[in-house]
Amino acid sequence: MNILPKKRWHVRTKDNIARVRRDEAQAAEEEKKLKMRIQLAEQETKLSLLRNRSKQRYDDSGDRPEETKPEVLSHVNLFQDLEDGHVAHTGVNKEHEQEKKEEKEAYEKKVGYLTYLGQDTDEVTGNVQWYNKKPKRLDLCETDKEIETKVKTFNDPLIVMKKYVETDQKGSNHSKELITKKDESPIKKHKKKHKKKEKKKEKVNDKNKNKLTLEKLREKRLKREREERFRASQLLARINGVVPVEVSKPQPKPAIVQKYNSQFNPYLAKQNYPTSFNS
Repeated sequence: MNILPKKRWHVRTKDNIARVRRDEAQAAEEEKKLKMRIQLAEQETKLSLLRNRSKQRYDDSGDRPEETKPEVLSHVNLFQDLEDGHVAHTGVNKEHEQEKKEEKEAYEKKVGYLTYLGQDTDEVTGNVQWYNKKPKRLDLCETDKEIETKVKTFNDPLIVMKKYVETDQKGSNHSKELITKKDESPIKKHKKKHKKKEKKKEKVNDKNKNKLTLEKLREKRLKREREERFRASQLLARINGVVPVEVSKPQPKPAIVQKYNSQFNPYLAKQNYPTSFNS
């Protein structure tokens, strides 16, 4: 991490990191010295107490023999001195202290304010960047044996020769087909064209016939509906006592058959009417 020299207050500068480590070491040493002093003071007080007790016992007893106390049968207790308070428990559980230290370091690394010089973020987090990983396409490729067999078959001289022979045969067959097409007589070509034209005409005629039949059927249906409406109106008039009005029949109009789909004013064009009407 490159930090500007003017930002001396920054936590991650080398001087500040060294100062923190120096202060931590000094504090640990002072704590150790204080513990040693406490331990020595406790030992001295205990020694003085034991000496005073022994003096008192010796003075009280004098030359008289001590009375033997009856022994009480009980289980063996290895920690009797600690329970009675004769020996102070000043030891430290090293495993517990080591676990606490590791937990503290792990938490500080997660937070981010405990990083050693020359230590990358990947080493702290344990993650691997995408550019350091093996691409997935290499994992999905085929096995080495299959690749070797494919390479061998591709470089096999017999297979290469077969490919060349097949291409030569295809070329010769294609040239033969071209020659046969050129040798065809112009009469056959003319017949084929004539047949195609006839088929097209037949298709057009069929379409026109279908259109005419549909138009005729539609006209008949409309005429039938008109007649039915007229009859119904006359019947209702007779029931109500109204004299029905005779409607003059319209003159028949010639049927219009358009020769073109899009035509302006088709009823004025002569070619749309039959020949009998034009004459």
